[in-house]
Amino acid sequence: MAHHRTDLRYSEEFPPGYGDIQLITRDRIVFHFHPWPLAHMSPIFRDMFRIEDAHRGSSTPSFTLPESSATISMILSFIDPIKDNPTLDFPILPQLLEAERKYQISKIKDWMIRWLNTRSVMAETTDAELDTQLAIELLEAGPTFHIPLLSQLALRVLIKAPASEILVPRLAGSKMFGHLMKLRAKRIDWFRQALIGLLCGGAAPRRIHHGEFTIDDEVYRNICAAMIELTHAVCLEPSYACCERNWGDLHNVDYINGIEIKKKSFQGLCKSLEAELPGLS
Repeated sequence: MAHHRTDLRYSEEFPPGYGDIQLITRDRIVFHFHPWPLAHMSPIFRDMFRIEDAHRGSSTPSFTLPESSATISMILSFIDPIKDNPTLDFPILPQLLEAERKYQISKIKDWMIRWLNTRSVMAETTDAELDTQLAIELLEAGPTFHIPLLSQLALRVLIKAPASEILVPRLAGSKMFGHLMKLRAKRIDWFRQALIGLLCGGAAPRRIHHGEFTIDDEVYRNICAAMIELTHAVCLEPSYACCERNWGDLHNVDYINGIEIKKKSFQGLCKSLEAELPGLS
């Protein structure tokens, strides 16, 4: 039944009078909504309303939910027939998936998958919206909720993340950790070979021989040192962004004809590689 509490606040989007029931979230926000759309979409809510009807008095039926107001607002906006679908974002997905499973609202999962499909082809934008910690959470959510694309989007971020951000107990205990490490090893090897090819031209040699350079010893030593530092850096963070931050003395390399053109080509190859969705096996 309804509770009169001074710590409650009313939702601006679903204010008093918007519907016949009250939903109170864990952060003490009260949503007013019609019961029939919820009952139609969710067998769990349908049973809750039936139980309430059996004991209903004159007050507005009130239900206290463990979800946050952000999650409930998203669900109600999606279900409400007179509202447009709300805008999804990655931080809300884990909570929304938990609520979808709990209340058995399968259409929310379908809506989410459609949205994820649009994000899968927008690599730079999508990856900028996903920090490492959130990607770890979504990596685990993929198999839990049977959404492979969720794991692939997370892997795309984690493959190129700094090693210090992924070597954490939570991820190390994940079933996907071994697969992630294999993907990172392949990416690291790709960067090492591509960088050697960039600096030496033609087919990437296993070693850089002094005889291939027509420059003085000091410049050569600086270039070799910078190359070693850059190779070490991409072993810890196999990404083009890492290369950009760690070119060092390689910015001054002018012994290769057309080095700037080759750098642009290298950048294009990196961007294409980083936009690909990793496989799951």
